[in-house]
Amino acid sequence: MYKKLALPLKAVLFDMDNTLFDFIAAKLVACREVLACLEAEGGEKVGSSAELFNYFLRGVHGFEDYENILDYMQDSRLFTVQGYRQCCEIYEREKLENIELYPGVRDTLEELKKLDLKLAIITDADRAHARARLARVGLLSSFDLLVAFDMTGAKKPDPAPFLFALRALGVRPEETLVVGDSIRRDMTPARQLGLNTAYAAYGDWRAQEETGTCFDFRLENFPDLVDCVRTLNRQR
Repeated sequence: MYKKLALPLKAVLFDMDNTLFDFIAAKLVACREVLACLEAEGGEKVGSSAELFNYFLRGVHGFEDYENILDYMQDSRLFTVQGYRQCCEIYEREKLENIELYPGVRDTLEELKKLDLKLAIITDADRAHARARLARVGLLSSFDLLVAFDMTGAKKPDPAPFLFALRALGVRPEETLVVGDSIRRDMTPARQLGLNTAYAAYGDWRAQEETGTCFDFRLENFPDLVDCVRTLNRQR
């Protein structure tokens, strides 16, 4: 059963990566191109894109930290200073160039604007990377607010980014909907703060065990969001 709002919905806070676009697919392409560069230099097969991608998943460095590439090159005995710099440039370029919006994102955001909703991004990326990705997919001007890691010094599931957005937009938790692909990092902290939640199941690349109490809505695709907003507003 969906919870009821005391007031009409006024804002929607979006996670960015894997909620608006398939960021993991772009990262895998970037990893593949890095390995292609290393193979061209050494003339031998050096591994799979999944193998390099797993270095980003270890939690040793940040999910976007170039030191993951450094560790891979050192462990594979492929490190050179020049090669490392080239691989980082390739990784960053290919990751950005291969980002593609999920179907219906642009039209859905336009529908939400027609409902006079404030739209914001809450991301663990820093401002420069977040703006570059949004510009790449043509959405830089689609949001009223961008909350990035270097603005709050905290990453989700810390409540600080959500609280920052609420204050900046001048809205209350019960007037706000959070949309994200991670139960742990998006849904759980948002619910703890009293915000409404929509789980972007289509973008969750992790092995998650869902429970009925983790979120208010489950999105099979991005356009499902319009019906969620209308349902919440009918329940005020």
